[in-house]
Amino acid sequence: MEIHVQHCQSCQSTNMRNILYRKEGEPDRVFVECNDCKEFVASYKLAPLGYYHNGKGYESFIRSLHRNGDFSGGRNISNLYSQTQEEESTMFKKVIETLEEKEKKK
Repeated sequence: MEIHVQHCQSCQSTNMRNILYRKEGEPDRVFVECNDCKEFVASYKLAPLGYYHNGKGYESFIRSLHRNGDFSGGRNISNLYSQTQEEESTMFKKVIETLEEKEKKK
């Protein structure tokens, strides 16, 4: 597993702002801006079902499915939401643990 903290190419800051961009018929995108020098750092296209916002709830999850055209039956969506919520929380914890270990080695 590789884990990296985004750095600004201009000022080397790790203080970033993620800007979510949505347009009908296009995949969701994230633009990353440096909060310190305001430079454009990176952009990412999100795959279908690639956007999960922890703490926003079930309705937010349904809207992301609908935008991506992956809308299906209610029971399937409920199961998918529960699975996504658990998987993303578990992965986030692993990423943070790995990042902390990496930073200890510096």
